[in-house]
Formats: sequence, C-alpha cells, structure tokens
Amino acid sequence: MSKKIYTYAIVFALVIALCPSVSQAAEPKEFKLGFMTSFSGVFAAVAETQKKGVLLKVDQINRKGGLNMPWGKVKIEVLIKDDEAKLDVGVRRFRELSGAGIHAIIGTTYNPMAAAINEECKLNNIPFLPSCVPALDSFRKGNPAEGTFSVAFTPWSIGYLVGGSVIKSLNKNTLFFVPRADSWGSVQLEGLKVAAEDFGGKIVGVESTPKGTVDYTPIINKALAAKPGAFITSMFGSDAIGNLKQAYELGLYKQSKMFNTWTTNVVATGIPGEALDGLYALMYYYYNMEGFEDPDLAQRAKVFTDDHMKMWNEPPDAYGAIAYMASDILFQAVEKAGSFETGKISEILSSSKFQTIKGEVYFREDHQMVSKYLAFLVKGKSPAAKKGKWDVFEVVGYFGGDQALPSLKSLGY
Repeated sequence: MSKKIYTYAIVFALVIALCPSVSQAAEPKEFKLGFMTSFSGVFAAVAETQKKGVLLKVDQINRKGGLNMPWGKVKIEVLIKDDEAKLDVGVRRFRELSGAGIHAIIGTTYNPMAAAINEECKLNNIPFLPSCVPALDSFRKGNPAEGTFSVAFTPWSIGYLVGGSVIKSLNKNTLFFVPRADSWGSVQLEGLKVAAEDFGGKIVGVESTPKGTVDYTPIINKALAAKPGAFITSMFGSDAIGNLKQAYELGLYKQSKMFNTWTTNVVATGIPGEALDGLYALMYYYYNMEGFEDPDLAQRAKVFTDDHMKMWNEPPDAYGAIAYMASDILFQAVEKAGSFETGKISEILSSSKFQTIKGEVYFREDHQMVSKYLAFLVKGKSPAAKKGKWDVFEVVGYFGGDQALPSLKSLGY
C-alpha cells in the first residue's frame, strides 16, 4: 500500500470512529414502520382489524429477535396514525410519519387515500404497501411510486369479478349497481361494464351515492321498479350495513339476488341475520378454509387463524389479512434486499416470488400482485347455520391469476 493510500485509509477510519452516525445510517438499529389508517369515521371497525394484522406480523418477527439483516437482528417499531378518512388529514399525518424517519408505510382503508399516499411516496421515496384496495390510476404506466406495490389489486378487478360471478355463477343477467361516489365506486363500475360485455349481462340501473349516506330509500325504490336479477352495492363498512338493512326491510331481497362487492367479517356481523342469509360477496380472505380444495392453503389459513386467535382472541378478518400480507411481503423483501433502501426493496418486490397465507404470489410490471387466490366468493349463512359470532360465511368459489387483473396494455404498458 502506498503512503498516500495508507493516509487516506487512516483518515477514513478516523471519520467513521468520530462520526458513528455514518455507520449507523447504513446499519439502523431498528426498522420504523409507519401504519396509518381510518380509525375515525365509517371505516373505524375495519381499521382496527388492519391494526391487529400488522401488529401480529410485527410481533411474530420481533419474538424471533427482529429482521435478519447483514449487520444482525433488527427489531421493528410501529408508528401509528389516524387518517380519519380525510385526504388533507391523511397527507398531513403521512408527512408527520415521514418526518419521524419511517423506513416504509402500510395502511389506509380509504381508496382515494391510497392514491394520495402513492403521490407523497414519489416525493419521499418510501416503500408503500396499501392495506386496502388502492386506486386503479396509481398503477397506470408512470404512476406507481418506486416502492408502491398492491397486495389487493384495484376496484376494477372487484367490479369485473363481481360481474362474472353474478352472470356466470348466479345466472343473473340484469344488474342494478350502486357505486360509491368516488374512485372506489366509479372504477368498480368500469370493471362491471367490461364483465357485462364479456359474459352477456346488462346493467339496467346505476345510482351513485357518497360515503356516509344514511337514507337509501330512493335508490332501493328505483331498484324495485327496475326489477333486476341482481342488486349489487359497492358500499363498504357501516355504509354497507345501512344499505343492505334497508334493502331487506323494503323487500328487495324477495325480488333480486343481493351482492355486496367487497366485505369483511366485521361488516357481516353488523348486518341483520335475515339480511346476511344468502347475501353474496367477494372477500380478500376468509379465516375458515376447512375442507377447501387446496389442502396447503387450508393449512396456511389454520396456522394464521390460530396465531391471530392467540394474540387477539378472535379470528383474522379480511382487511386484517390484507394488512398482514402487506407486512409479511414487505419484511420478506427487506430481508432479501439486505437493506432498508427503497430502490433495493423495490427491485426484490419486482423480481421475486413470496410464500404467503395466500400461497405463492408475485408482482406484475404494474406493481399489482398476481395470485391464484386473489379473491374468494362467499355466501352469508342463515342465523340457524351459524356456530358463533364470526361464523358468517361459507366459501363457494375463488378467483385469481393474471386474467383477474386489467390488462397491462389497458394500463399503458
């Protein structure tokens, strides 16, 4: 070694010794995970299930000492915020988390909020795995932030799969649809229209209504007059409970098949038993897979459910499963990357396959997850058939694969 190079080496060693922050920046002692969701408002009950999913996954890793990183075990710390299902509040709370030094963020129940966080992540370059069904536009070519990846596809897929279920499985060709008056509902309508064209159905009524609607009587009366084969509502959380309860009371159940596009156990337990009986819906996940045709998936579900029961004394709900999946895949990617850097994590997410509670999954070029079991078709149980509070559905089908997603070409790829 020349004298000059030797001198540089000594100087560099002194810098590291005198400025430990240099090495600490490269080898963090903890992983700060931001978790933000709608603990206030119509999605509050669902938000609590998301938190349980995240905290369960974090606890599972921390009990083993933390993340396996090249410099040793790293514990995970969770920083939690309430976005109140209000875009201005959510953006402000995200910036608070960013200022606190989070390494990644998971969260929100509110579809438009996911789009707002994606835009913020373009500026802050933070990995973001939504714990909801995020906006379709976020995944058009050029729109997803480097580290934004969806484990729960987009509302387009929900609309498309619901249309296929109603027309093909339930043999109902005339559809009346209630889209929520935001991107959640409007993009579901886009998917539903494509399904109607593909499978030979007809949409005979569309009545949009905002989040927080209390009186659905005018909408239900229009559906009664239209006499559709199926009444499909996209309302979620307490909105869905109110919509379906009033539909039952006004007699719509006697005329049409009832379908809630996207639901959870928490929502189902709030629906009167008579209105839940025979209600069809799509779910991201259902905890009881006993007797399912794929024994490996059933066993994964049992392990997940048992762990959730031990920690929370209740089975995992669908949105808790989304949050758990997002956390699980994020942490697998961090360990595979051997780094907390967004670029390296994103590279792993883009190129790897992951073993999860839904089996093996991977992400397409547009950052949407591909899985054999993207969504499950469920049917509500009658009060007499239920064996307990959470025994609300039976799984009667599933959907998955790349065909359940909008084509990459349609998204500009």
